[in-house]
Amino acid sequence: MPAQSPKASKASKASKASKASKASKASKPAKSPNGFSDTFARRPARSPRGLVPGRRVWVSLGWGVALTAVLAVGIPLVGGDGHTSKNSTEVVTAESLPAAPPPSPTPSPTPTKTKATPTAKAVVQAPPVVVTPKTSSAPPVASAPAAGAGSGDGTTKEEAKPQVRTAAVAVQALATRDPGRHICYRAYVENLGWQATVCDGATAGAAGQNRPIKALNIAVSGTNGTAATAFVHYPGSTDGKGHYNAPWKGAVDGIDNYIGSSKNSAPDMLGFSINVGNSTSVICQTSYVHKEGWHGMGCDEPGGENLIFGGTLSNDLWLEAVRFTV
Repeated sequence: MPAQSPKASKASKASKASKASKASKASKPAKSPNGFSDTFARRPARSPRGLVPGRRVWVSLGWGVALTAVLAVGIPLVGGDGHTSKNSTEVVTAESLPAAPPPSPTPSPTPTKTKATPTAKAVVQAPPVVVTPKTSSAPPVASAPAAGAGSGDGTTKEEAKPQVRTAAVAVQALATRDPGRHICYRAYVENLGWQATVCDGATAGAAGQNRPIKALNIAVSGTNGTAATAFVHYPGSTDGKGHYNAPWKGAVDGIDNYIGSSKNSAPDMLGFSINVGNSTSVICQTSYVHKEGWHGMGCDEPGGENLIFGGTLSNDLWLEAVRFTV
């Protein structure tokens, strides 16, 4: 092996020493900064110059301005459905307004709305056509209007007439409440007209007032009907007695029977003859005669004369009141 020169030997040693130094430095771990002092030593903070704020302040201000702009633009868009009243500052939302179609400058595509007006006119004009025959087909209203029913324009107003409480109406109501034998009756008195209907022994007429009875209305229930006739004044009498001027009239239970005449010009009733059930039942009567007062009660007994007479035969004495029982 050749001998090295001194220069080469020195250079070799220096190279080895440099490599060993580098290896030892590479093997040592790096030191971490020790707290605030080491960090400040490596990166010392710089104080702000003048009154200009730092970068963070400008960033915060920028975000604030951007957020304010977004809100200012978004609120009108969200509240765009509101409507402001003309008379006040109150805002009414679209939800509180009635649902109505928006006005359209173009005609509606459907013909329903355009035909609504002619249809309504046809309906309005139709009722007079229907009402006219109904009005003309009611003869009671046109031919016999109630007194005082006319109006100023010449038209006739229909008025409901109260039901006349005849003897039949009264006896039907009485038989409904109390089934059995009943007789109801009323008298037509001169210058007073029809009196109220009475039943079962009550007085009908105007006893003691010197007013003759002109007619009687009689109805029965539970007696198998009734029949009667009136004995009236006779102007041509030669024996001082009246006469029967009409035949017997009969009626079944619950039906009105009339004897005499309900006219003031009709002859006065002097008396009457009556029976019930073809004399298979009993009817009793008592009469008030002018100047004589009440006569005694008389009854139609089965198997007898088939009738009972009440009142008087005298042509100058008239009947003023009656009472009946069955």
